[in-house]
Amino acid sequence: MDQITERLHLIPMTRRDLELFHGTNIDEFVREYLWDNEIVSIDTSRDILIEVERTFSEEAWGLWKLVTKKNGVYIGYVGLWKFFDERQPQLLYALLKPFSGYGYAAEASKKVIKYAFESLNYDFLTASMDGANLKSVEVCRRLGFSFEKEQTIDGAITCFYRITPKQLLAS
Repeated sequence: MDQITERLHLIPMTRRDLELFHGTNIDEFVREYLWDNEIVSIDTSRDILIEVERTFSEEAWGLWKLVTKKNGVYIGYVGLWKFFDERQPQLLYALLKPFSGYGYAAEASKKVIKYAFESLNYDFLTASMDGANLKSVEVCRRLGFSFEKEQTIDGAITCFYRITPKQLLAS
């Protein structure tokens, strides 16, 4: 289930990636929005990776680690994940700060969106983020997502965006 883009290898995450995954999750830049600045336990990261292995095996979706093609450097992860009481997972990405701002999030996300539409036959895909996460809002807009709704969850404003195959082709 590896995926390849112009500059990246997307490789399904497994429990063997615990150190990379957990290091990303507790990184100050990543956790600000993804984890509401909470430092998650290594057990939480392990449990997520166990679930990732299950979803890849049973449902053909999960989280991929992002590795540069040029020099094999790990830069973060991207994929599909359920956050709320949803019937299908949402788009998710987390990049380490040194790799933010170079288009990697959009490049990797576009590959995952295509995978969701072409391999999983989704009619749409959503992405949600903290309202203050303006960089992620911009990535969604650049990819062709449209604003769907704003909702207060756990006292914070969460913005929901949605894309269809037709919108992806237009972007």
